[in-house]
Amino acid sequence: MTLDLFGTAFDAPGDDHSPVSMTMTVHDERPASWLLAKGIDRRGARWVPKSEVRRGVGRDENVWTMPRWLARDRGWL
Repeated sequence: MTLDLFGTAFDAPGDDHSPVSMTMTVHDERPASWLLAKGIDRRGARWVPKSEVRRGVGRDENVWTMPRWLARDRGWL
């Protein structure tokens, strides 16, 4: 984590382990993974391990948090 001049945390460009939050749609679920996409089109969906992502709660249930490297690997960044 990197802090700016005022002490606010932000993700450094090269920090692949920093978390990134994205609005995603669940298309399928398996015991160890979810099939997520940035929209309703299933063709852009990719499998992600449940151990690496967190799902929001309540009104934020479509907000997913994952490491930057995983989002980049799946083509979402």
